[in-house]
Amino acid sequence: MSSEKKTNRRDFLKTGAAAGTLAAGWTAASAQRVMGANDSIRIGIIGCGGRGAHHMGWIHRASQEVPAKIVAVCDVWDQQVERAAAFVQERFGGEQARYRDHRKLLESRDIDAVLIATPDHLHCPHLMDAVRAGKDAYVEKPIAIDLDVLNQTCDVVKASGQIVQHGTQGRSSKGAAATRAFIQSGQLGKILRVEESRSHYNPYWNNYKGPESEDHTRWPAFLDNRPYRPFNSDQHGAWMGYLDFSNGTVGGWMSHFSDFLHYCTGCGFPRFATGHGGVYSPTSKEGRTCPDTITVILDYEEGFTTSYTTHFGNAANDYTLIFGTKGTMRIDMPDGNDKNGINPRVSGEGSEHPEKVKEGTILEEIKQDDHMVNWLKSMRDCKQPNADMDKGYMQGVAVILGDMACVKRRMMTFDPVNREIRPA
Repeated sequence: MSSEKKTNRRDFLKTGAAAGTLAAGWTAASAQRVMGANDSIRIGIIGCGGRGAHHMGWIHRASQEVPAKIVAVCDVWDQQVERAAAFVQERFGGEQARYRDHRKLLESRDIDAVLIATPDHLHCPHLMDAVRAGKDAYVEKPIAIDLDVLNQTCDVVKASGQIVQHGTQGRSSKGAAATRAFIQSGQLGKILRVEESRSHYNPYWNNYKGPESEDHTRWPAFLDNRPYRPFNSDQHGAWMGYLDFSNGTVGGWMSHFSDFLHYCTGCGFPRFATGHGGVYSPTSKEGRTCPDTITVILDYEEGFTTSYTTHFGNAANDYTLIFGTKGTMRIDMPDGNDKNGINPRVSGEGSEHPEKVKEGTILEEIKQDDHMVNWLKSMRDCKQPNADMDKGYMQGVAVILGDMACVKRRMMTFDPVNREIRPA
């Protein structure tokens, strides 16, 4: 990509004309005036832990289809920066800029977009910083653990006109489009209830260790918008197990479940939520505050409910079921390896409808780009990606609504007009 094109693209996105054009929808022709089809999209990684490392490999695979390269890495923990830089050097070659402050990375004129894989409490702050700096972004799920911050982030992203993809890749997985088409065609009948159970023997956050000492990291930057406390290595590394930084499996796993449901049914926001759970499993380490066993029930305006359950301490009983008046769909959901798709299987089980699903019915495959390729193409063509801010806002609401019901131990309701959650 020439320096002239880089400057034109950045300056164009910051003009008032750009905002109006984006609101109306960019055409492929207009996109080509900003970024050529063979120009490489230059990406910075903010958050180089487990998920960030996974995504670096995914970007490399996707770059075989859409030209892209990682040119910068950033993390508050020195060790993560060095590991990420070595990985990028091996896969992409060349020199990579290394940062410990994401704001310095965002100041670079040599970066077009960023991938944000920081802890959950930092997703919104880092995303707002990114789009305000004129960068497109891919941001991990859940987008938020606080509704006020989610509302602010949604407004900032939409006003910016930047391309933002949310990390709910299930909607772009192989088999997802066929599942959506089958459900929305009415072949499963009216959807009545959807349930998912996810389990591990050990809580997944047990697998992470933090820096040995505060000398190796920027502890205040990790805390960011959270109250200061003395350095805690376990909170730094296993933050997914602490309510200060995460809402546990509701954000980590239910976000995927809810977003996939929204995608397949075309439903609106959940209306009500109830939930309960706690730290019950003997495989949970002392001091962790995120529930290792939890159930969240969401009620939708369209006339169905969803039930999401996690238990640790026993790894049995992983499944996703969609119950309709004409039959039942069983789905094997992605396991986090984005090369795998979903495996939907339908039958007339449980139905006495005269048009119930016929035995042996196989969903017709509908091809679509995987989630990372979709993001890269969306930036190149200046169009909205598969999981844009509207979709991210919906999964954010589902996560926060369910989490608040569990924390407050009472039914909660979401008001989409005033964008607020309150007791039902």
